[in-house]
Amino acid sequence: METQTQSAARTKKILMIDDDEMMRILFRDTFWIHGGTKDSMIEVATVRSIPQARECLAEQETAPDVIFLGLMLLTPSPDGTSVREPVPSLEFIKDLRARDDYAHVCIVVYSKYSEAEFKEKAHAAGANHYLVKGELTPQEIFHFVEQL
Repeated sequence: METQTQSAARTKKILMIDDDEMMRILFRDTFWIHGGTKDSMIEVATVRSIPQARECLAEQETAPDVIFLGLMLLTPSPDGTSVREPVPSLEFIKDLRARDDYAHVCIVVYSKYSEAEFKEKAHAAGANHYLVKGELTPQEIFHFVEQL
């Protein structure tokens, strides 16, 4: 049974897509450690690839409020190797932006690449924000999400 605090609290849902397991753990634990406030709760789901993100989104009844994703995710190539390139992430952003039910979702590219060209491509694809890994502390990331 829900308590009054739980029913009055707004839950913010986040999906984090990153092929680095340590980054997914750090991200999930950041929100667990800092927790929500009495007025808001934060729920985090993490996946390691765009295909897993698509599955996760298809299974959810409602879209997440915020999606964090890496720009250069490891992607399998037809020859069986894996490559890092921005195309799958950018196409994923464009696909989400083409859907009416994802118009309200805040998309944040969270990448170690700080070059202006990557930021421009991410924004052109439809990302709302571009954060560079290592420039914000976990607590600052938590506060960034609270402000959204």
